[in-house]
Amino acid sequence: MKRANYLPAPHVYNLSMACMVIYDAFGHPPYLVGSSIEKRDYRDVDVRLILPDDEYKQLFPDTTHTTHNARWSIICSSISLYLSQHSGLPVDFQIQAQTKANAEFGDKPRHALGLYFVQAKENQQPSVL
Repeated sequence: MKRANYLPAPHVYNLSMACMVIYDAFGHPPYLVGSSIEKRDYRDVDVRLILPDDEYKQLFPDTTHTTHNARWSIICSSISLYLSQHSGLPVDFQIQAQTKANAEFGDKPRHALGLYFVQAKENQQPSVL
């Protein structure tokens, strides 16, 4: 049977919990991608936030080479650190534009993170006082 990923279950749980904040902040779920989905000996855990092109352009209007963009670099680095500290995993977080992400990696698997918890939060019944 194929595994969904090769991460320890408690770490995936903690990663999903930490991704709720990203979902709330950006309105889109981050995705687990890369080698940790495919093999046991992954180097790092790739998490990507794929934004619609217009939202990406609004955040990063002058981005042609993301690694040379200070705003993109500090946001991605900060979120990588946040996710690493909350999950205990070596997380590499990046924000990508949808068209570019689909063109380069559209044939690769993506697993949305934190959706179970977001759905549970949205489906909660108001408490009666």
